[in-house]
Amino acid sequence: MLPSMRPFAVLAAAGVLAAACGTTAGSQSPVVLVTPSATTAPTVVPSPTSPGAPAPLSRGAVPEAGVLYVWGADDGIYRYDGATGALTRVWAASTLTRESAYGPYVLGRHGGMTLLGWDGTTKQACGGGNWSDVSTRGNCAFTGTGADRAIYTDLPEPDGRAPKMVLPADWNAGLFAWDGNGLRLAVVRGDARPEPVRQHSTLWVMDLRHGGLRQVFDSPSATSYLYDLHWSFNRISFLEIDSTSASAGADGVNIHLRVIDVDTGRKFDLGHVIYPPRWSSDGRLVFVRGGDRFTWSNKEIAVLDRDWAVTLISGGGAAIALAPAWQPTFQGARLAWIDAPATTECCLRYVAGLGPSAQRTALLDTAAGRVRMSCPDMVTEGVRWSADGRSVLLLCRAPGVEHHALQVWYAPVGGTPRALVIGLGDLAFGYYGKQPSLLDITAWSLADR
Repeated sequence: MLPSMRPFAVLAAAGVLAAACGTTAGSQSPVVLVTPSATTAPTVVPSPTSPGAPAPLSRGAVPEAGVLYVWGADDGIYRYDGATGALTRVWAASTLTRESAYGPYVLGRHGGMTLLGWDGTTKQACGGGNWSDVSTRGNCAFTGTGADRAIYTDLPEPDGRAPKMVLPADWNAGLFAWDGNGLRLAVVRGDARPEPVRQHSTLWVMDLRHGGLRQVFDSPSATSYLYDLHWSFNRISFLEIDSTSASAGADGVNIHLRVIDVDTGRKFDLGHVIYPPRWSSDGRLVFVRGGDRFTWSNKEIAVLDRDWAVTLISGGGAAIALAPAWQPTFQGARLAWIDAPATTECCLRYVAGLGPSAQRTALLDTAAGRVRMSCPDMVTEGVRWSADGRSVLLLCRAPGVEHHALQVWYAPVGGTPRALVIGLGDLAFGYYGKQPSLLDITAWSLADR
């Protein structure tokens, strides 16, 4: 494993990249969908996978910051209450996946999906095996338990029985994702092949309202692994790894960002990326273009518009841009991102917070113009809007600290930042390999859904 942050999102959820080595289809076994029921804080919390790592710490009450869930270096998920400053370990061995008005959903590596309420309660949202997804309507799709690789939903059969099998185990399904209406599933299908190819993936769409299953993407590459599926209206963005080289993957030169319109069949290859893209509420896609395993070089932010035009937003040449985040408005959506001068300096000076690589600021596009914000006496690594656009979270890194150097701070836009939670992160954060996103390691009660 590269000496970078431990993986988040799809890696932490279900060993997804490991699955690129092949998919095993097992025999079917009974699946029982557990009826969701609200409880108090869970009496049995999944054990951490890194028991030697320290727990994060609260820096005290900041009532206007609301409630946060944060992912700790010990693989625990903690609830920070801004009103009291209390930081409580409530879950573990899971990945923050989707936020809702009620709280974030977490996908457990032990199986199933759980809703962690903003009020501190928990609710089992989805049963099944190691991959699940909940739609905006509350519909659940999930893999079977144990060796069962079938896909089920909680949509009833014609006779009223639930759950309903929608794809059998021998179909070889991998990841899947609901569309915005909770009526269609995008599903990756794996075709195991001999070495050195290992696996070739294709993308399919299943219409659960009208019936039908059709292939919408088949890569020209012999080696093709698809992941990080996200819908926006009738479009799907996804990442494709087209070789088995770990070194090429660290530099992003074998990872393509692709977008497909499932209604018209139009496809777009947006080039090489390392970081997952982000859809806006009005159907635009922001992405960090460029490879290189060092986070302070060869990175620029671009946006794919609804009319398929690509616009450079920031970066290129003497500057880099990272970590974009959207804030919806009545007029569309506005961006914030991390802006910095490009440099060829390497690792130790970066960790120490010296030189151009440490001169990062959060750049916010506001109605009144661009506003720069930064972490006091630290390196600014990420930014996240509140839903109303009046405040932000900042991801800050303590310079010269090798382990657990990340902190989450709160600030009114243009105001003074205050620390909320410290002691996050693993080794050296981002000086080699992909850095994590503030959007992946936090869930925020004040953020947009």
